[in-house]
Amino acid sequence: MLFRTGLAALALLFTAGASAQDIAPRGEERPGDFALGDPDAPVLLIEYASVACPHCGTWYNNVWPAVEEDYINTGRVRFVTREMLTGSAPLALAGFMMARCAADNLYFDALDLLFTQQGEIFQAAQSEGGALPVYLQIAAAVGLNENDFTTCLNNDLVRTAVIAAHEQAVADGIPATPAFIINGVLVTTEHDHSGESHGFIYMADGEPLLIDGEQVPATVEADSFTRIIDYFEQQNRD
Repeated sequence: MLFRTGLAALALLFTAGASAQDIAPRGEERPGDFALGDPDAPVLLIEYASVACPHCGTWYNNVWPAVEEDYINTGRVRFVTREMLTGSAPLALAGFMMARCAADNLYFDALDLLFTQQGEIFQAAQSEGGALPVYLQIAAAVGLNENDFTTCLNNDLVRTAVIAAHEQAVADGIPATPAFIINGVLVTTEHDHSGESHGFIYMADGEPLLIDGEQVPATVEADSFTRIIDYFEQQNRD
């Protein structure tokens, strides 16, 4: 089954990468990106994520609600999500394909369900029946019946588009998920080797991100991440 033993088959698909083409820099919105919010917002927040990445799921469940309500819906942030096949590649591929096939442009609704039910998907994937029943429930919620979902998974154009998105992310130099580009600056997390803290900190283009002269602990909390957005918004105004 795809959701349990599809790694070998998926590996073969990666041999058919996207053709070389002129493409906008990674810090700019690109044609075909999935986006929310005002295109003229002062902050462009690009997230590279996988629906099968546990850390992405934690970020989504802990941070996303505040980002959506306080920044996207208020016109302060333009949000772009880019697909990567980290974590379980077969689960990520199936999830993103479903989201692209979702009825009535419900791409982000599908992502919401895939992230909020990520734990159930992972648990089901370890069971005898695999994760298919959970995926079918999510598919139904975004307007796809079982036949629609099966047709979607067999659609070579959709599959190729998702794989091309992943390969472009790799070409963009994205080291892991989740990763963010905020107003052109790559924001990631890294273990603090300076001795100033005992955990992970946020990095900006490979250097510790300093706000008011202090490192920003990489805690997956809304207050910590929205502080970063506020910082870049202020930088844009200055």
